Amino acid sequence: MYPDSSNESHDQRAIEFLARESHAPVSEVAQLYETARAELEVGARIRSFVGIFALRNVRKALRQRAQKKPAISGRPSN
Repeated sequence: MYPDSSNESHDQRAIEFLARESHAPVSEVAQLYETARAELEVGARIRSFVGIFALRNVRKALRQRAQKKPAISGRPSN
């Protein structure tokens, strides 16, 4: 996936953490991450922090997605 295996394992751990945090499937979070990373790499002159920014963007997207979902409760809304 990436030339530096330590970055790969760090990214994988971060993806798994975000999946647990957001209650989303790891595969879905990984896809969001890959898309975000690819978009950021297009114009990046320095690629050292692309993974960090990609993770930040995925976290933001997952939070926005969670806010759009209606809350499930046992009581009818008034």
